[in-house]
Amino acid sequence: MKAKRILLISDTHGFHENLEELVRREAPFDRVLHMGDTEGWDPVIKEIVGVPVEIVSGNCDWASDLPSEKTVTIGGIRIFMTHGHEYYVTTGMDVLRDQALACGCQIALFGHTHRPFLEQYGGVLVANPGSISRPRQPGYEPSYGVLTIDEMGIPKIDLKFFKK
Repeated sequence: MKAKRILLISDTHGFHENLEELVRREAPFDRVLHMGDTEGWDPVIKEIVGVPVEIVSGNCDWASDLPSEKTVTIGGIRIFMTHGHEYYVTTGMDVLRDQALACGCQIALFGHTHRPFLEQYGGVLVANPGSISRPRQPGYEPSYGVLTIDEMGIPKIDLKFFKK
């Protein structure tokens, strides 16, 4: 199997200047996973990234027909995607982890908090790329993630900060 490189983003909220630069800096990548709050800009995001994109709806995607959650398989790895607000991610990871396990997923990705998070949690690699547009963690640095799945099918997530 050929190694896979996937860009992880969330909570763009219609602001795409950093995303456009990020795509230039991180190219090439095979796919993009967006954990919601596009605010209706998902067609623009798809155009900007130029590779296959999976997007779930967030709490600010009121009129969206995007699914609230999705399970995708990339390089043999099952990934559960959600925005996170329906899984109470501001109070802990138990509900999200349990849903990922119920779906047979090794990775659970979420957004909503605008804060990067990465932890192996009860058999599931749980990650939030933060927000490339509207960060909320101390220091307010925009953030994103890169998921690599090597030739042996071993996943690794790196959380990165976007420096202008």
